[in-house]
Amino acid sequence: MAADDDTKHDGDMTPDIVGRNDALEVIEGFCERSRESGRSLVIVGEPGLGKTTLLQHAARLWTKAGGQVLAATAVEFEADISFAGLQQILSPVVDSIPTLAGARAPVLEALFDPDASVALDRLVVTEALRNLLRAAARESPVLVLVDDLQWLDRSSAAVLTLLARRLTGTRVGLLGSTRPEAEGFFERARLDEYALFPVDEQSATEILMARYPYLTPAIRRRVLATAAGNPLALVELPLILADPGLDNSAVDLSVVPLNRRLQAAFSSRIENLPDATRQSLLFAALEASGSIRVLEAGSGERVLETLAAAERARLIQIADRGTRVVFAHPLTRSAVVNASTAAERRRVHGLLAEAVRDDPDRRAWHLAHSSRGPDERAAFSLEEAGYRLASRGDTVGAVTALTNASMLSPAKPERARRLAAAAYVGAHLGGGIALAGDALREVRQLDSAHAGYLDTAVATSFVILNADGDVDTAHRVLAGALDAVSEKSHPIFQIRAALLTLLYVCFFGGRSQLWPVFDALVSRLNSPEIDVVVLMRHTHSDPVNAGDAAYRQLDRLVENLDQVNDPGEIVLVGLASSWVDRLPGCRAALHRALEIGRAADDTNVMTQALALLALDSYFMGQWQDSDRYLAESLSLTNQNGLRLFRWATEHWIATLAALRGDDETARRITDDLIYWAVPRGVVVVSHLCHYTRALGALGRQDYEEAYREATSIGPAGTIPPFRPVAIWTVLDVVEAAVRTDRHAEARAHVEAARAARVETISGRLSMLVTAAEALVSAEEIASSLFDRALATPEADRWPFDRARIELLFGQHLRRSRSPRAAREHLGRAGAAFERLGATRWTERARQELRAAGQRTGPQPRNEALTGRESLIAQMAATGMTNKEIGEELFLSARTVGAHLYRIFPKLGITSRAGLRDALTHMDRDRAPGGA
Repeated sequence: MAADDDTKHDGDMTPDIVGRNDALEVIEGFCERSRESGRSLVIVGEPGLGKTTLLQHAARLWTKAGGQVLAATAVEFEADISFAGLQQILSPVVDSIPTLAGARAPVLEALFDPDASVALDRLVVTEALRNLLRAAARESPVLVLVDDLQWLDRSSAAVLTLLARRLTGTRVGLLGSTRPEAEGFFERARLDEYALFPVDEQSATEILMARYPYLTPAIRRRVLATAAGNPLALVELPLILADPGLDNSAVDLSVVPLNRRLQAAFSSRIENLPDATRQSLLFAALEASGSIRVLEAGSGERVLETLAAAERARLIQIADRGTRVVFAHPLTRSAVVNASTAAERRRVHGLLAEAVRDDPDRRAWHLAHSSRGPDERAAFSLEEAGYRLASRGDTVGAVTALTNASMLSPAKPERARRLAAAAYVGAHLGGGIALAGDALREVRQLDSAHAGYLDTAVATSFVILNADGDVDTAHRVLAGALDAVSEKSHPIFQIRAALLTLLYVCFFGGRSQLWPVFDALVSRLNSPEIDVVVLMRHTHSDPVNAGDAAYRQLDRLVENLDQVNDPGEIVLVGLASSWVDRLPGCRAALHRALEIGRAADDTNVMTQALALLALDSYFMGQWQDSDRYLAESLSLTNQNGLRLFRWATEHWIATLAALRGDDETARRITDDLIYWAVPRGVVVVSHLCHYTRALGALGRQDYEEAYREATSIGPAGTIPPFRPVAIWTVLDVVEAAVRTDRHAEARAHVEAARAARVETISGRLSMLVTAAEALVSAEEIASSLFDRALATPEADRWPFDRARIELLFGQHLRRSRSPRAAREHLGRAGAAFERLGATRWTERARQELRAAGQRTGPQPRNEALTGRESLIAQMAATGMTNKEIGEELFLSARTVGAHLYRIFPKLGITSRAGLRDALTHMDRDRAPGGA
């Protein structure tokens, strides 16, 4: 096979690729299928086996068929520059991005604009890139080529990993190469691969004879034995033996690993070049963009002239119409760098830093590598780059830049401050609590006075909150640092981070006296950047006092979530919605945030999105989905030391256990949580545990315990501020109070809920408050109130809460001596509880049904179906969906579902699966002589 440095060919070069017939068939088949419907393929092989040659062959095939090729070569020295690989791929079409990418164009344009405020979430970038490639492929198929995937920067690798799995139907191919067992960020699991092995002896001989026909038999045998079928070695090793300064017979090629032998071969060729050429090669090796403009600006030379000798030696080629330098093989670049001295590399990096002033992130990287030691100019540039990366969603890149900035800081206070910033970004954005704690300990060793600085205080309080859960200590640390903060003293990015951390501290503390520091800081700020955090202070932390304007603002944010790409922002809107029943409107966006978080390995986004989706599934009656989300969230919080988030997750696990009748699990978890939370002042967690225990006690009909637990959140007759769970427990308190003859307390609690206008917050809360009022009202008014509660728009969205009200209404009707009407409501309640798996509540409904004169199992014939119900039941029994039934009967699918909801308890069943047998049984009963 032709060697990897064989880069300049004319025409169809398949005859020059020796010993790779199978590989050529794979490449040609890949190209053919990709042009039709999109494919990805990774070629895996050791250096020198011909991966680059096969990629170049694929590029020639593609362009010959009328397609477009976008290529990049990942560079080991640039793995810390975010999106460096994608910039290479997109640079030929950068001017076409607005046309090709449409609405997503700003995302891709931001790759080339470090000052852009667009958040570069990897899933969003992937979708934007896919849209661009699909649009370009409508005109002609597009092939994305990436050589040396193992050296891609983390951000580019994450995007291309996602893209490779989403090419079906796009007429876009992605072809890459990598080394076996190579470390790197590109995840090739479950992608198609082709493994490249050494060529056989016959092919090796053919390659060697074609390039060096005049070798003596003895040298030929030595080269063949040493190269071991590696095509690049077959081409390069004879050059070592051809060196006139060497005693060929004394050279033992077998004592040095093959990769180093190949580098030595390249080095020998580089050493024979003119000094000006070697100098220009070093500039090209250290500036991966290969831009002729940048190289000339940095070196002050006409590099097309100085590199001509290297081009003739086939070490490089000049690509893209004379605007870019491309190395023939990655080992060539490595050999150039290894042949230089450290002083030469620092000098070149310094000159390149001045040449790329229009790209501050790349400039910061060059400045860092130009430094002999501590260097404030380089440290400052890296710090600025770190904040830019953090604001654009690149947590890992931000932590790397800030940590390097700390290492380059000459003064200890600056080093401590930058390391603290890295700790905060890593902990708050990436979930690295343990690593953040280590960094903060080093900060204290560097500069004990730095503990009061804002960035250190924010990082420290966040770590305390998640590692220890000590609310009061975390609050004191933040309060001291925030005392004099303003928009003039600190960047808004830093202030928002501090404000959000303080909000979490105050929220989990659940006490009014914690909030004045937060409110005082907000009063000094006037930036829209903090709007959603301020909204959370109301709808998330104190929903009963939030006010109509706050809810209107929240509803607008939820309505526009489909336009939000930042996963952190989506999560914050979700949190603002979580206590006040707006999560259904956030669900699609939260799924999107979860996928972005997974792609970016952002633990905090993933954990919070999963918890919010679990909460939404809980209220929507999709408890198995809730189980799944909670399991994943629990695993993440355990792995990353997010103890506070873990307790919140475990609380919902306990709640589901309580509703399912698993009292042992619910009690064990809530005991542990309360034992941990109370001494640390984490009031919200203990309140949630009381909520869980109250529900469990109500299911067991232990009303005394239910009252004790529910009123532990707040006394009967009060809806306390900063205790958001109190708005969920209005019905719990009232039911427990009525059943324990605390009628005055029950009435007082309903009056408090009405005074606080809890019913105006959401439809669910209106339904619960109305049902609570029914429990304390006279008989004739109670029935009307229960009817009104059940008539709440979209009440079916909350099946457990609706079933509770059906149960209470049924109990009321039975005691009012209306057994037939009672059975209808109790039957619906029992069926709903059974579908959910709420075991104790199902038994409560059955007890009431028996007391109302109905046996369990199929209903007596006096519970006959109406004509329409009978028709719907028969159609559903055949397997027709609600939509299909509705189309036949000119009804909506929702109306069909409502009919089935009433049909099931009449037939004594709980799901469609029992329809056929129940209808057969009913027909048999109706037949003459039936039982």
